[in-house]
Amino acid sequence: MKTRLNKFLSQSGLGSRRAVEELITSGRITINGKRVTALGSLVEDGDKVALDGSPVRPLEQRYYLILNKPRGYITTVTDDRNRPTVMDLVPEKYRRNGVFPVGRLDRDTSGLLLLTNDGDLAFRLTKPRFHVAKEYIAELDRPLDEADIMKIRKGIYLPQLGLKTRPAQVECIEESRPLVRVILTEGKNRQIRYTFQNLGYRVRSLERTSYGNLSMKRLKKGEHRHLTDAEVRLLKKTAGM
Repeated sequence: MKTRLNKFLSQSGLGSRRAVEELITSGRITINGKRVTALGSLVEDGDKVALDGSPVRPLEQRYYLILNKPRGYITTVTDDRNRPTVMDLVPEKYRRNGVFPVGRLDRDTSGLLLLTNDGDLAFRLTKPRFHVAKEYIAELDRPLDEADIMKIRKGIYLPQLGLKTRPAQVECIEESRPLVRVILTEGKNRQIRYTFQNLGYRVRSLERTSYGNLSMKRLKKGEHRHLTDAEVRLLKKTAGM
C-alpha cells in the first residue's frame, strides 16, 4: 500500500500536512536512506522513513484537546524568539506525542484552540471547503453601524491579505459595551481584526468561543481538556471524514 509522504509524516505526529511539507522541501526527510524533496513522494509498506536521520513511525495514540488560550501566547509548537507558546500550557507528554495546534489564533486573541496529533483531521479542518464554523466575540471601541454589518455579511475586501472574505454572520450583542458576535467558515490571518480596522473600528479584545461543534464549557484561561468520544466523532463528521 502506498501513502503520500506528507500524509505519512502528518500521521507520525510531525505536524499538519502544510507544516511537514516544509520538512520535505528542505531536504530533511529520507526514504530508505535516500533524501527526498518532492511533495508527491510516496511511502510503501516496509519503507524506512527518517527525519534528520531519526526513524519516523506513525503514531498509535491519537490525542484531541481543547485549550482556552490566554492572550500573550504564540500559536505554534516552538518559537525561535523564545516567546511563550501554547504548548507551554499543556503537559509535556503531548509534545512528545506530536500534538500541535490546528490553525492559529494571533498573540492577542484568546479562546478556543484545538490541538491534536491527528494530521488528517487537522488538514481538513483548516480547509475552507469543509465550512467548519468558528465563532468569535469581539469588543470594539464603538457600536457597529448597521451599514457595516451588511458589508461584513456580504464579504469585504481586505487589502492587507489581497482577498475578499466570504460572507460571514455578524450581530451586535450589546450596544452599551460594543460586543459583536462573528461567525466565519474561513480563518485568514488576522481576518477579523483587518475587517474592523478597514471599516474604521479598533478591536479592544477578541475571543474565539466555538469551533465547529466544540465549546470551551467551563474551561478557565490556560486550562485544557480532552474531547469526548462524541465530540471527536461529530468533529470528524463535520470535516467529511
